[in-house]
Amino acid sequence: MPVLSTRLNSLKQLVVQSRQLKALRYEDRGQGTCFKFSPGERMPPIVDLMLRSYDWSHTAEDVQEHWDFSKIQSLELISVPIFNFLRSVPFRDFSALHTLHAEDYSAHLSDEREDATIGLNLLVKDHIEALEILNMTCHTRLLQLESIAAHRKSLQVLRLRDHVGFSEDDQKCPTLAPVDLAQLGQQLKFVHTLELDLDTRLCDPTSFLRAICVFPAVHTLTLHVQTIVHPLEQVSPGVDRDREAAMQTFKLLVQEKERLSSHTPWKHIVLNVGGWKRVMVRRLGDVWRRRNEMGIYAERCFVYERDARDGNVAVREEVCVENTSRGGSPSP
Repeated sequence: MPVLSTRLNSLKQLVVQSRQLKALRYEDRGQGTCFKFSPGERMPPIVDLMLRSYDWSHTAEDVQEHWDFSKIQSLELISVPIFNFLRSVPFRDFSALHTLHAEDYSAHLSDEREDATIGLNLLVKDHIEALEILNMTCHTRLLQLESIAAHRKSLQVLRLRDHVGFSEDDQKCPTLAPVDLAQLGQQLKFVHTLELDLDTRLCDPTSFLRAICVFPAVHTLTLHVQTIVHPLEQVSPGVDRDREAAMQTFKLLVQEKERLSSHTPWKHIVLNVGGWKRVMVRRLGDVWRRRNEMGIYAERCFVYERDARDGNVAVREEVCVENTSRGGSPSP
């Protein structure tokens, strides 16, 4: 439910009194706010908890007195200070989680983000018994892949992003080594949905794409990459380098599945270029603004889809809604 801070106390009282409540989905904006508990108030044993823009500032003592995670099975923390959460909760209560989604608050201190990744690694590796869905934005260099492999018998959806991302031209996004990704693919036999970062400046893209195809059950993929276009280079009329690269990526992924004689064809592939979002502000700066006015964009999204009924394949470009008055979006 959307939350206004002025109504927060009324919402808290309603939740506390709803002893049979099984699911709580809390959505705020920005840094958000959090419940202020009075002595004797205690949350019901939530099974499914989603907090978006919730400024978790509860201490371990607060959690012990006011929260009940004894029945929790699904936990989504989006734009939440993850480290604050992890240091306040007993990890043993999360052993039955089948879904974990963690995205740190964007303004969180860098060192606390690193500590949050270390904490998530510990939670996933040593305390959760059988994850089915794992969706994390973290410092991937600090994440042990054996933590993910520990859920080889149950994991079906793996979404792994790094905090760096692709919204800045000059930053390199940490990328899994193809050999490590292939090794993971050999172990995660039930993963059908993948989301990963691929910075082609850090590894051989062909090897990386082939490693993705090692996952035997994968049919749905979201791949985040950087734009090939440099803002200062001359672009010939009629040449669309990012589209050409996307088509080559789709072609290689399909051919590699065929080469491996895979019984699981691709259903859906998304190639997200340059940090594209459905609602977004494009890159700032004079150079990119001039490029945008020419119809050249750093942020693109290409989609490959196979029709479930007839098997026909279609490729399209998604169009975003720009949260700005300047420029426009390209037509697919």
